[in-house]
Amino acid sequence: MALINPPAPLRLRNAKWRANVPAQVNRSGWTGKRKVVGQAGAFWWSMSGEFVPIIGQTNVVAWRGWFLDLEGPVHRFPVRAVEVQQTAASNPTVASGSTDGFSVPLQGLPLSATVLPKGSLMTITLPSGHGRLVSLSAALVSNGSGLGTATFKQELTETPEIGDAVEIRWPFSTMSLASDFPPGWGVDPGQIYSFSIEAEEAL
Repeated sequence: MALINPPAPLRLRNAKWRANVPAQVNRSGWTGKRKVVGQAGAFWWSMSGEFVPIIGQTNVVAWRGWFLDLEGPVHRFPVRAVEVQQTAASNPTVASGSTDGFSVPLQGLPLSATVLPKGSLMTITLPSGHGRLVSLSAALVSNGSGLGTATFKQELTETPEIGDAVEIRWPFSTMSLASDFPPGWGVDPGQIYSFSIEAEEAL
């Protein structure tokens, strides 16, 4: 399963992101009360959207080739999860220290600063090479040495190593096409090409 980069960051309209949490809901047919049980398993992201129309065959050939190179759900690709750059700060790396799967120590942050507010996204590149997208559950704050600890909702599926890359400027998710979504495109008069996409995190 190779990582195949698109010709450029995906330009999507009507983009929809979903945070999929493993849980089971049981509702009593007698009382109407429900019981929710969290289930073991990794949280995962999914997304869908439509490409901004591409005009001209010259401009579409690279995208058409990329779609076919993915071979449906076989290969992976990165999808940016933000519309604008989150911060001008340089990307940090994983620092030494313990992690419980829901936090990671960082180094190389701006000195004594609130780097990102709660709810911001970041991508931690794990030892396998998978870019794990997470959402901060508290503001990312650094000390006078540029160290800080990021805490988040989504559990890491691997233990990051010291020096692993962390993307805070343009966070992304490593995804593959949904298994029931065959790649294809539409063409309108005037060589106006349209693509739609449905993808899920490639854990």
